[in-house]
Amino acid sequence: MSKPNSSEVSAQTAGGAAFGLTVTAGLSAILVGLGLARFAFSPLQPALVGAGWFSAHVSALLASANLVGYLAGSMLAAPLSHRFASTHLLRVTMFLVGLSFLAGYFQHYPLAWHFGWRFMSGLGGGMIMVLAGPLVVSQAKPEQRPLISQVVLLGISMGIVMAGALMPILLGNGVPATWLVLGGVALALTACTWFMWPPAQVTVKSREGVQVRSGLFSLQYALMAVGVVPQMVFLVDYIARDLGLGVTAGSGFYLVYGLGAFLGPVLYGTALRRASVRFILRLAIGVQLAAVVLLIMTIKSASPHVLLVASSGLAGLGMPGLVAIFLARSQQIGGGDALKAGVVWGRAITAFSVGQALCGFATAHLIAVYGEQGLGYPVLFICSAVALIMALLVDLRIRE
Repeated sequence: MSKPNSSEVSAQTAGGAAFGLTVTAGLSAILVGLGLARFAFSPLQPALVGAGWFSAHVSALLASANLVGYLAGSMLAAPLSHRFASTHLLRVTMFLVGLSFLAGYFQHYPLAWHFGWRFMSGLGGGMIMVLAGPLVVSQAKPEQRPLISQVVLLGISMGIVMAGALMPILLGNGVPATWLVLGGVALALTACTWFMWPPAQVTVKSREGVQVRSGLFSLQYALMAVGVVPQMVFLVDYIARDLGLGVTAGSGFYLVYGLGAFLGPVLYGTALRRASVRFILRLAIGVQLAAVVLLIMTIKSASPHVLLVASSGLAGLGMPGLVAIFLARSQQIGGGDALKAGVVWGRAITAFSVGQALCGFATAHLIAVYGEQGLGYPVLFICSAVALIMALLVDLRIRE
């Protein structure tokens, strides 16, 4: 067998280095668009109330604005990628997310200003979630793609851990300084990865006319959104204000949530190689349901710390672990056809976005109506538990 000559070795080395840069860019995009834009806001939400910036109701609305923006971004990503290169869209959205943090610095600007920029941060996150993963995976060898998908999704876990570990330190210097640091980090990552993306290409409209039935699967994923929002978005605010433990304690439990998020893809990924996707999916829903039930038990608990640790850790397993499981399930429903699987997954992401946006605004309404009595979050937790039970029942109806 002939040995590769020096030019072939150099080409392989250059190709490997270019792919490594692409993975770094994708990881950074997920970190900025979701890890920071969504999850760093969770410890910031009660701090905004405590510092007198906004009421509890308005701060919940700002959290919901990000979820609505995510819905818009997930729906716009595919059409825009047919007109503009994904790499250009990713650069622009990362830049806009960075600007959204800097915009938060201006405390006395109208509510529409803050709502609009929180919406923009969610829009960027939604577009990044749809575009970054497939772009990076498309550059990988087939045998590398499952691992690369998990690596890119680590950006979510990193953002949660950073929020839990660093936000209390940043908030110690005041809310304005926190906005500036978050914006600086996001813009620095945008600048550092600007030239790491692969050459620009416009997506070909290859999914038009593809027919596949996936309504129940989309409904199930929307119900899962209602099931994960309480801890994903409102955990720190509930612990800090409703339980009266403060932002630092809330961020500590959010750090536990983040550690669970690191373990989730590993545990569920290993399980998927040893058991059926359907079984692991139901198991994961059961774990998420247990996390919410434990959270409900903290409402009247005199010493909720152990319950909060268990609930936060179990809930963290599902973010982003559930993403990997539902992605594998969408490929099953697609019957091995990449185009059909892509259509199924695209519809599911949109359904998830609708579910979490509706849940976010419902939470803001509950806080406005029942917040003074301390009933807003308990009602949300019960609704989330019901949604997860319904997700299990829907799975029993899906025949594929």
